[in-house]
Amino acid sequence: MRASALRVGVDVGGTFTKAVAVDSVDLGLRANQTVPTTHHAELGVSAGVANALGLLLADLGPAADAVEYAAFSTTQAMNALLEGDVPRVGVIGIGSAPELRAARKRTRVGAVKLAPGRELQTEHEFLDATQGLADGAIDMALSRLAEADCGAVAVSGAYAVDDPALEMRVAERARAVGMPACCGHELTGIYGLETRTVSAAINASILPTVELTAGVVEGALREAGVGAPLLVLRGDGGAMSMEAFRRRPSFTVGSGPAAGVAAALQVLELSDAIVLECGGTSSNVSVIKRGRPVLRSIRVMGRPTSIRSIDSWVVGAAGGSMGRLNRRRIAEVGPRSAHIAELEYACFATPETFTAVELALEPIAPRAGDPPSYVAVRAGHDRYALTATCAANALGLVPEESHAHAPASAVAAFGPLARHLRTTPDRAARQMLDAAVEKIVAAAVEAARQHDLDERVPIVALGGAADALAGEVARRLGRELVRPEHAEVLSSVGAALSLVRSEVQRSATHDPSRETRVMVARTAERECVESGAAPATVSVETTYDPGAGVVRATATGAVALEAGAASREPTPEPALLEAAASALEIPGKRLDLIASNDFYRVFSENGSGRVAVIDTLGGVALAEQARRVLVGEGDQLATRLRDEVDAATVNLGVASMLPRVSLVCGARILDMSDARRAEEILVAAERALADHGGTAVAVVTR
Repeated sequence: MRASALRVGVDVGGTFTKAVAVDSVDLGLRANQTVPTTHHAELGVSAGVANALGLLLADLGPAADAVEYAAFSTTQAMNALLEGDVPRVGVIGIGSAPELRAARKRTRVGAVKLAPGRELQTEHEFLDATQGLADGAIDMALSRLAEADCGAVAVSGAYAVDDPALEMRVAERARAVGMPACCGHELTGIYGLETRTVSAAINASILPTVELTAGVVEGALREAGVGAPLLVLRGDGGAMSMEAFRRRPSFTVGSGPAAGVAAALQVLELSDAIVLECGGTSSNVSVIKRGRPVLRSIRVMGRPTSIRSIDSWVVGAAGGSMGRLNRRRIAEVGPRSAHIAELEYACFATPETFTAVELALEPIAPRAGDPPSYVAVRAGHDRYALTATCAANALGLVPEESHAHAPASAVAAFGPLARHLRTTPDRAARQMLDAAVEKIVAAAVEAARQHDLDERVPIVALGGAADALAGEVARRLGRELVRPEHAEVLSSVGAALSLVRSEVQRSATHDPSRETRVMVARTAERECVESGAAPATVSVETTYDPGAGVVRATATGAVALEAGAASREPTPEPALLEAAASALEIPGKRLDLIASNDFYRVFSENGSGRVAVIDTLGGVALAEQARRVLVGEGDQLATRLRDEVDAATVNLGVASMLPRVSLVCGARILDMSDARRAEEILVAAERALADHGGTAVAVVTR
């Protein structure tokens, strides 16, 4: 058995920031801390992260030396988008003749609707690169965006996935004048200029806040004397370094739900479940089916993006959500929460606070532009928010041992609202709780419908407000409620257990050749997989340090989002066949091994029909009913894939219905299901095959 080491997990929610230390061998919780998320501090939410980390590491004492890495998951990006708390973004489009008009149109994305009533405002500049691109033209465009009060820049060029040089040059000049910037090609290698531009604009809108967070969190670890690296959980369950987090923060959209699902899979080892994580600002509903979650590309108010995430429903109702009045009824609960209004929950006030003075109902606007109809209670000179957690406590539904339990003041807090509604405090609290629960129930019903989950599938309750809301949700749905131990911090545990890191370095007396860099990168990639990472989640960054005379490759990845994946060891070949048969729900004797490499085994039923891709730890990376499975190398496979895509494409007149294509290429599984044109699939596949140089597998699905 390997020696014990500690993994630290930090989860930043809308209301609370939680930090845990978990033993990497027995998965036991060694320490945990919960502090309020510091939205309004000078350093933003990062101040709370630093505080939680500092308290946790102090609790560990000398054992902090055993921390091998810290893992970070956050709803920061998602909450910023839900609440529209993002700066104006300057979008710089780049194009060349003869496609100037099309490139100009597709990079002018206008206002991007983020949530009902919330928009990301963009300013558009366009650079004609037909005769090259002068620095003066770039600087003038940046100057106009700065004058338009843009807080970040998104650069999106036609065909930049093939040649990103111009995008990178514009972004570098933006950063040189102090404007955070990102490039469309950094987010996806798939064509589709408008989708890349929207994705880049969303990514850019989060850059300023994330840069502050990254610096403060790294500083907190340094101040505590912990030299362990800091990794970030992505929304698709993968991992990235802090440097990648700074460039692509939108990839963390959904990392909160991903951490919760990881915890349910690794700690509870569930096969089928509806995971409900109730925080202070939002609730997340995710699905586990056959021991795995479902991934999707995020759509923002109907507009496609290249951001991949766990398929989850984000609901603007949670424990801290405030009720909103419409005359003499509760119109809605959320999306604004107590922390946005900078108010304490009424239920957490001391009972003496509400007995010493007369209470009055005071509708408020939590932020400028909000309707002045969110309910608060005034007690003397102080105001308190009436929240869904307050309602659950007033009704006596929260167990005493719960993180969300509050004293008897909750009932008194509903007195003023009850008088306004002309009812009793209990009924007023019930109206508020029901309004919050109904929003979550609707999401859970839709999740169960889309994924065909029967009534036996339980609700797994996670998050600080789980005891306030999840029980009522499960009761309404007639489903069993599973409440794991340490439910309020289990997402942090999921983050801590999920991420894997490996570093390899080799001596080099001068800047190494591409072949040397590739060799070192592949060694780091292989070691990361051998340490438990699912191959498709691994990303590698290679650097050369001339002072030390070494080339260094750092691989980051995550364990597969499957039940029990955290404790898996390399699996014998017969067990890999069994895993494929189980995933496809057919006898193993009907499957043939049609391809293998260092990372995967590909099993298929007669070269078509059902196909499963199994990693060497027994994780199911892909299981599909395929139209065709193609095995080959380089140009030969690319040619066969082109013929198959042509044959499988259905012409609908004004549009075409493309087949879904996944390419197994080394450790990567390239999912091209979001392609909008056949050429996007084929060019992406050709580029991946050219870099690979070995046997690959293309799975074409109807």
